[in-house]
Amino acid sequence: MPFLLSWKQKFRLLLIIILVGLALMTASSLWTNQRLTQTLQARQLATSYAGVATNLLNQWLKLEALRRQLNPNSEARVREQMQSVRTLNAQLVAQAMPLGDPDILQRAKRLQALLDENLTSQELWLEQRRQLGLSDSEGLRRTALEAAKPLAAITITLIQPFIAEALTSQRDYLAELDPRYAEQTRSALAKLDKQLIELDWKDSKIGESASAFATSFDQVDALIRQIVASRQTLATQGQQIEEQVEQQAIALRDGLLARAEARAAQASQLSYWILGMAFCAIALMLLVSLTQASRALLTQLDRVIQQLARVAAGDLTATLDIGDNSKDEFNRLGEGSNRMTRGIAALIGQVIEGNRELGQLQRHLNTAMQRLEENSLQVEAQTEQAASASQQISATVGEMARRASDVNDATLKANESARLGATVIVTSVESMRRLSQLIQDTHRQVNQLIHSSTQVSGILDVINALADQTNLLALNAAIEAARAGDAGRGFSVVADEVRSLAQKTVAATTDIGRIIGDLREQTQSMDELMVSGLSVSAEGERQAGQAADAMGAITLNVDQLSAQMNQVAVAIEEISSTTEEIAAKMEDIHRHTGETKDLRQTLEQHATSLSAQVSALDQSTQRFRIA
Repeated sequence: MPFLLSWKQKFRLLLIIILVGLALMTASSLWTNQRLTQTLQARQLATSYAGVATNLLNQWLKLEALRRQLNPNSEARVREQMQSVRTLNAQLVAQAMPLGDPDILQRAKRLQALLDENLTSQELWLEQRRQLGLSDSEGLRRTALEAAKPLAAITITLIQPFIAEALTSQRDYLAELDPRYAEQTRSALAKLDKQLIELDWKDSKIGESASAFATSFDQVDALIRQIVASRQTLATQGQQIEEQVEQQAIALRDGLLARAEARAAQASQLSYWILGMAFCAIALMLLVSLTQASRALLTQLDRVIQQLARVAAGDLTATLDIGDNSKDEFNRLGEGSNRMTRGIAALIGQVIEGNRELGQLQRHLNTAMQRLEENSLQVEAQTEQAASASQQISATVGEMARRASDVNDATLKANESARLGATVIVTSVESMRRLSQLIQDTHRQVNQLIHSSTQVSGILDVINALADQTNLLALNAAIEAARAGDAGRGFSVVADEVRSLAQKTVAATTDIGRIIGDLREQTQSMDELMVSGLSVSAEGERQAGQAADAMGAITLNVDQLSAQMNQVAVAIEEISSTTEEIAAKMEDIHRHTGETKDLRQTLEQHATSLSAQVSALDQSTQRFRIA
C-alpha cells in the first residue's frame, strides 16, 4: 500500500520539523539567557553592594562634614547622621554574603569593624565637645569665661598686660583648640603669678581670681587635649576607612565584576554559534521542502484555473480529472469544482424557468395597476368635495365661536363691574357701622363727662363749706387776738391772712362752679346731637345694606349668565374642534390618495424595470451551455 499524505499532513510534518528546530534554538536561547541572567544577577548584586558601600561612605563623609561644623544647632543632626551611618554599617555584611566571594566578605567585615570603631570614637569626641561646651554659655567654656570676668575687670597697669595676654590666648585656645595657644596662656599666667608674688598680692582678691582662672584653665586644657587626641584618632581611622573602601572597590572591579563579564561574553559567544547552526539547518530544510511543494502546487492550480476559465466562458459541461489520492486537497478541490459546475448548471436552468414565470407575473401586475389607477381617481374626486364642505362648516362654526366669545367677554366685564360695586357698597356699610360705633363711644364719653362735672360740683360745695368754716375760725381768732392785746397782735395778722385766703377760695370756687355749669350745658347739647347722629347713622347703615343686597343679586344673575355663556362657548369650541378634525381627516385621506397615486406610479416604474430585467436576464442565460 503506497504511503499517501495530504497537503495538510505534509505541511504539518514540515511544521513539526520547523518547531523542533525552533525548540532547539529556543532551548539554546534559554540556556544562554539563563547564563546571562546569572551573570547579570551576579553583576547586579556586586553593583548593589558597591552602591551600598558608596552610600555608606557618602553618609560617613557627610557625618565628617557635620562634625567639623559642630555647633549647638547642628548637634541633633550630627547624632541623627551617626545613627544613619550605624544602621547602614549594620547592613554591609548582609549585603556582601549573597556575592559568595570570601575576599569581599572579609573586606566587608573589616570595613564594618573600622566604621564601628570610628563611630565609637566620634561618640566619645562628641561627648568631650559637649563637656567643653558648644557655645560660650555651656560646659567648661562657660566656667572658664566666668573665671576670666574678675581678671578682665582689673585695670592695674602693672599686671593688666599679662591678664590681657592670658585672656586673649585662652579665647583663641577655646576657638581654635590649638595647643600653641595653651602654651601662650600658661606663659602669660606664669608672668602674672610672678608679678603677683613680687607685689605680694597672692593672698589678695586679685591673687584668688588669678588662681581660680588658672584652675579653670587647667580643666579646660586637659579636656581640649583629650579632644585633640580624639580628633587625631578620628583622622587616622578616617584614612583607614577610605583606604579600605578604595581597596574593596578595586577588588570588586578586578575580581567579581571581571569574572562576571568574562562568563557573560563566553555564554553569549556560544549562544551565537548554536543559534547560527540551528538557523542554517532549518533554512536549508525549508528551502528544499518549499521548492518541491511549490512545483506540485503550481501544476494543480494551473488545472483548476483552466477549468474555471471554461466555466467563466459559459461552458458548464467542463470537468476536472481526479487523481487516486483521496487525501490530496487538490483532488478534493477538483471534486468540489465539478460539483460547483453541476450546481451552477442546475441553478441556471432554474433561473431560465423562473424568468418565464416572472414575465407572466409582470403582465398580471400591469392589469392590476390599471384597476388601481381608476379607483384612485374616483376616491380623489370624492375626497376633494368632502374636504371643501368640511372647510366651509369649520369657517361658520369659527364665526359662531368668535361671537359667543365676544358675548362672554362683555358678560365678564359686567360681572366684574357688579362685583366692584358690591365691594364699594360693602365698604360703605362697614364705614357707616364704624361711624355709628364712634358716635356711640362719644355718647358714652359725654355721659361720663356730665357725671364727672356733677362730682366736681359736689367737691366745690365741700370746698365752700371748708372756706366758710375757715372764715369763721379766722374771725374767732381775730376776736381772741384783740382780747390778748399786744401779745396776740401777730396772731391777729395771721387770722386776717387766713380770712383773706378763705374769701379768695370762695370766689375761686364760685368761678369754677359757673364754668362747670356752662360745660354741663354744652355737654348736654352735644349729647342731644349724638342721639340725633346715632339715628341718622342707623338709617344710612340700613339703606347701605339694602343696596349691598341688590348688588349681590345682580352679581349672582351675571354669574349665572356668564356660566351659561361659557357652556355655549365650550359647545361651539367642541363643534369647531370636531369640524377641524373632520377637515384634517379629509386632508389626510386626500394626502394618502396622492401617496397612493405616487405609489401606483412607482409600481408602474418598477413593473417597467422588471420587464427590462426579465429581458436582460433572458439574454444573459442564453450564453450558458448546459447538458
